Amino acid sequence: MKTRAALLVVAAAAALTVTGCAAGQPAPTVTTTTTVTSAPTAPATSTATGTPTPTATSGGQVDPNAPAGQCADSALAVAVTPAAGGGAAGSVFFTVDFTNTGASACNLRGAPGVSIVGDGNGTQLGSPAKQTDQTVATVTLQPGQTVSAPLQQTNIDAGGGPLAGDCTVVPGDGYRVYPPHSFTAFFVASAGILACSNTVDWMNVGPVAAP
Repeated sequence: MKTRAALLVVAAAAALTVTGCAAGQPAPTVTTTTTVTSAPTAPATSTATGTPTPTATSGGQVDPNAPAGQCADSALAVAVTPAAGGGAAGSVFFTVDFTNTGASACNLRGAPGVSIVGDGNGTQLGSPAKQTDQTVATVTLQPGQTVSAPLQQTNIDAGGGPLAGDCTVVPGDGYRVYPPHSFTAFFVASAGILACSNTVDWMNVGPVAAP
């Protein structure tokens, strides 16, 4: 009887130990691929929703509308730079640049998703950039080549600029960019960037095009 009781005590202690380990394990975390590039020289914001990627870098999600030979997220570097000419008539212009960092040619087609994020934690600020209705074509990037999508935004200031009364201005941390047909978000830091935190449309983004 003493031996049986001792075995029961040992079994109970082992069960408690296993339960305690399981309860003490940290919750799984979800990571997102991000690329930080140099910020544009002038403050601006851009947002847009992303589309699926045919690569397996986004939990296996595949966009059937992606072009054959879609650039893998891991083979892209992303930047946002001021466009030649700067701005006019209350607008400022930028380009969203995609560089093929891989060893072979790949394709992109369509407009990227672009938005401004802030609060130090990637919170989207306001509406994403509206995708313009322009002709879309598949663009091939050779290794090391860069293609760009045009980004236009209202030239807001602390008071909202041309959108005063409709735009609640807040500071952001940078851009969140989804390559065309991709679920992977790339972060492009931009210190001092401003954004409209409400739902007013103040940015537009077009499809990628060959240089």
